[in-house]
This record gives sequence, structure tokens and C-alpha cells, in this order.
Amino acid sequence: MSIDENARLKQKVALLESELSKKNSEVVIYRQELIKISQRLDYLMSQISHDLKVLSEVQKNLMPTEIPTIPGFEISRKFVFGSKHGGDYFDIFEHEDKFKFGILVASSSGYAMSALFLSLILKVSHVLEAKKGNAPDKILQQIADEIKKTAKGEDLTSAFYAVIDRRDFSLQFCSAGKVNGYYLAPHKPVQVLKSSHSAFGVQFSEKLSLATLELEPKSRICVVTEGLENVLGVENIVRIMTDNAKNGVHDLRNELLFQAQRKAGTEEPIRDQTVVVIEVKDRVIKLAK
Repeated sequence: MSIDENARLKQKVALLESELSKKNSEVVIYRQELIKISQRLDYLMSQISHDLKVLSEVQKNLMPTEIPTIPGFEISRKFVFGSKHGGDYFDIFEHEDKFKFGILVASSSGYAMSALFLSLILKVSHVLEAKKGNAPDKILQQIADEIKKTAKGEDLTSAFYAVIDRRDFSLQFCSAGKVNGYYLAPHKPVQVLKSSHSAFGVQFSEKLSLATLELEPKSRICVVTEGLENVLGVENIVRIMTDNAKNGVHDLRNELLFQAQRKAGTEEPIRDQTVVVIEVKDRVIKLAK
């Protein structure tokens, strides 16, 4: 090998060593940045975990701890907080007309405070307006308008609102999005009270409609939120209601939640789950004097 070739080879080796040293320095800097990012992510995750725990307590406090005793009806309800996604809200309340009572079940998407805030809008809106006797579609239309003003791009709220009149045992209801009702009358198949309207959000522009159902003695209405229906599916909910037709309303409620837990394979659901079961015990009412 000539002296010139030797020199060129040494020069190439030196250049490669220089580039390798530079790359090693970049790798060190890269690793240092990764450590910083990892530490920051750990901090953020701990904060999110803390915030979710706080929000879970706030949200639980929003749920009614007691429900009114409605003559002629038996009611069972339960809310299970989701480990990652929250936003469910429900209430059962009497109207100023004591022969009427309302059922509101809602489920908001979005994350943490965003979903909870939408639930708060639902709570405030129905408390302010429902007792004036407005029809369910009018109430939900107002809620939809409020949500449209405040929701972010991907935030959505589904809702089911019904009013039962004990004088004629009629149920007027309106629903939007993915909160569905199920109606089971004796010796008849389950009727799915599925919404034909999309969930409320910034793009919502539909006019809501009202539907009416005459409740038979010993019939049941079951309302479930998206978190439960997504796990079980409509067919399984129908089957469980049919199989438990002779069991109590609490048994039906517990069976729905147990089957959802069993199918998901986890003790805590990922998303909030709410179930409300109402049974017509009889059609005899005592008129006010």
C-alpha cells in the first residue's frame, strides 16, 4: 500500500471516528431529552389520575342519593363510575303536578371536566324547566341549544327524557343519541325505544320529536347509557330483560351490570354505566281530595 493510500485511509478513519463521536453525543442528548419527557409524562399522568379521582367524587355527588316514592311504581337505579371516561347523569323527580314524574338519563362524551360540565348543563336545564310541564321534546331541544353554544368540537351528549302521567299511565318520551330505553309488557317481546336523532353537539341542528307509550300493568321500562349498551349490545339487553321478567327490578338491574362486568372481564368499566328500571305495579291511583 502506497504512502498516499495510507494517508487517505487514515483520513477516512478519522472522519468516521469524528462522525461516530458526534452521533454518540446526539444519542446522549436524545436520551436526556427522553428522560425529561418521561418524567414529565409521569407527572402529568399522576395529575390526571388525581383529577379523575376528584371528578369521580364530584360526579357521584351530582347523582341523586334518594328518589321519590311514586305510588304504583317500583324503581331501581344504579350508576357505576368509569375508570377512564365519565359523563353520565340521571335523575327521577316529581313535577308540580303530583300525578306526573320525570326520568332523565344522559351520557356525555369528552374527557374529564368537559364531559362533567355538559352533565351540569343537563342538570341545571331540567331542574329549571321540567317542572313547568313542558313536553320532553321541548326540554331536550332547549338542552341541545345550550350544549351547542358551549360544547367543543368533539363533545357529544346523548339523552333520554320521559314523563309518566299516573292518571292514564301514559309515557311521553324523547331521546337523542345513544341512551336507549327498553319496554317489556307481559307476554310481549321487548320493544326498543331507540332514538332517531343524533347526539347533541356543535353540529346538532335537528328538530326533536315526541313519542307516546301506554304502560300496561306489570310492565317495565329500562333505560341504559352508552357505556352499558356498548358492552352488552342490544340483543343481550333484550335477552336479559326477557329472562328476568319474573324477577324483581333490583335483580334485573344487578344482572345487567353483572353480565356487563363479566363480558368486559374487568371489575370497573372503562366508561360510566347507568341503568334505571321502572316497573308498573298496578294501575290504581288515589286521587287527591
